[in-house]
Amino acid sequence: MIRFTVLCTILMSVSACNGTNPFMVDEATSTSTQSGTAAEEDTTTSAPTVTETTTNTGDPISSDRTILPGTTNPSPNSAIFRREAQTGETGNGFAEGFAYNSVDDTFTVDNIAFDGTGPYTPAEDGSGNLLDFGPFKVFESEATAVDSLTSANINQLTYRALYHVSADGNTSVAIVRTGGYIEYGFGGYMYQRSGGVTLPTSGQAKYSGTDNYVGLRDFVGRGGLEYVIGDIEVNIDFNDFNAGSGVKSTVSNRRVFDLENNDVTSIILNAQGSTELPTLLFDIERGVLDSNGELSGTIQSSFGGEVFEEGSYYAILSGDNAETITGIIVVTGDDPRNSNVTFRETAGFFAVRQ
Repeated sequence: MIRFTVLCTILMSVSACNGTNPFMVDEATSTSTQSGTAAEEDTTTSAPTVTETTTNTGDPISSDRTILPGTTNPSPNSAIFRREAQTGETGNGFAEGFAYNSVDDTFTVDNIAFDGTGPYTPAEDGSGNLLDFGPFKVFESEATAVDSLTSANINQLTYRALYHVSADGNTSVAIVRTGGYIEYGFGGYMYQRSGGVTLPTSGQAKYSGTDNYVGLRDFVGRGGLEYVIGDIEVNIDFNDFNAGSGVKSTVSNRRVFDLENNDVTSIILNAQGSTELPTLLFDIERGVLDSNGELSGTIQSSFGGEVFEEGSYYAILSGDNAETITGIIVVTGDDPRNSNVTFRETAGFFAVRQ
């Protein structure tokens, strides 16, 4: 049984929002919708089989590459979606039914308790101004719900959602997290490619995006949410390794903001005794990129000669010339502002080949 410590008193349960999921793709087609009714998800829970080939005639290269749940039979020519794996101990991956309504500019999330009865609406800062970070739209859940029998107000938990579609409309990503628990609480993320990809067979490529790394920070040991934004650069060597291209990346110039849009980066830096947040680096590993254009690997940052953050990245290449990379990065670390507090940073990113 899953148990979390809630920061506010809940008087009565409320249904979460209902909606269709634009990220779930029917593998029989290569298209998906960004709003309105989407195709049904393949409910198979087993991870897809990934075949990696190499011209090495010695021992095979082993890989601990992780494939997220989603499309079970991916190919370079197919639409692919991935979602956060569901883990009952933490509440990861429970959010589903992600859907953006462009007419009303609202976002719907299902399977999350105490996030209101209506869709998420555009988030505001402390002055009532609409709040966006980089190319990502930010949505907030309702603060209260109403008892249908007594008309009493019921306080809801704090949820925020991030959503973005690439300029070519070929990829999209969404994240939802809550600050309503002392633990991480319930949430999830998804990303998808609506078409195929043609991977280069030689050469190298550089992908970059200023302020195209946007995420949410939640915590263990305290409640609350924070936003984070930064720059990302990804480099891919399509020549090597033989069992999957070499990939390296940097996430730099990160800044952290509270829900009122106040920049709290300097507070973190003062507590850490630093002048800037550490740069996140992809670990250079074998078997990171497969023939379908999907990538997964590990990532970390260091401070004072020691590992400060560590986690994983998941991404997908798209386009006739593999010109766009889209994905998710999840890292955890100790919060220097508080003892016995861990933060988790879940960010979506877009980078374009330049």
